[in-house]
Amino acid sequence: MRRGGGRIFIILGLILALIAGGGIFFVLANAQPAPTQEARVPVVVAVQSIPSRSEVSADRLQSVGWPVSVPTPIGAFADSTDVIGRLTLVQIFPGQPIIEQMLITKELAQERHSNAALILEKGSVAIAMGVSINSDVAEAIQPGDRVDLLVTYIVEGQSAQTTGGQYIVTQKTLENVLILQVGPWPRDVGEQSSTQGGGSINVVTVQLTEQDALALEHIENTSGAYTFVLRAANDADIFTTEPVTLEYLNKRFNFNIPGLGQ
Repeated sequence: MRRGGGRIFIILGLILALIAGGGIFFVLANAQPAPTQEARVPVVVAVQSIPSRSEVSADRLQSVGWPVSVPTPIGAFADSTDVIGRLTLVQIFPGQPIIEQMLITKELAQERHSNAALILEKGSVAIAMGVSINSDVAEAIQPGDRVDLLVTYIVEGQSAQTTGGQYIVTQKTLENVLILQVGPWPRDVGEQSSTQGGGSINVVTVQLTEQDALALEHIENTSGAYTFVLRAANDADIFTTEPVTLEYLNKRFNFNIPGLGQ
């Protein structure tokens, strides 16, 4: 009996020890201080991509808590109602805080007469030029893209490097040209272009200096052909190219055309 009673006391002791240990763990766990939440301020951000020169609608916005430890963007909005109905001057991407410098009111835009003029850099001009599906990168280019312009001239009556009595040369001309608009401009600020939703693009508007605009006008009126080539995003490098003629191709690719040399 004594031996059996001793076992009972041992088992009871173990049970009491487990209960006591669990109680201590519970007390210590609840005694830990709750983590403090960082103070935040409301900031309006875009939840959808908002194209430039378009009206901002409520479904494209959201007010989020911005940590006070991170500097609040200068010109940011705390309330979406201060943004809704304004017009964008630049493209705004999802998650990007919206600031005053990105927007303009319809009233101010109407006073300035043209939404194209609003986005032109000082010292530059806008000029439109005709394009085809071959010359505008199969309609891949969009407003905000940068392009280079390749130009081919065909001159009659040259004695050297000729094909059927013609001298033909192709060269890169204008570089890193900003595309302002693809297709016709909207009639009113904030409207979509009439080419949206179908139809081929036959004109683009680019931003140039006055002198480059003169060069582009002359190229469009006198060249045999021209085409845009699309630059990679954020690539602004300027580099020199060699004019391409039949003699150049003969030397580089070894066509072995008689009379042109190697």
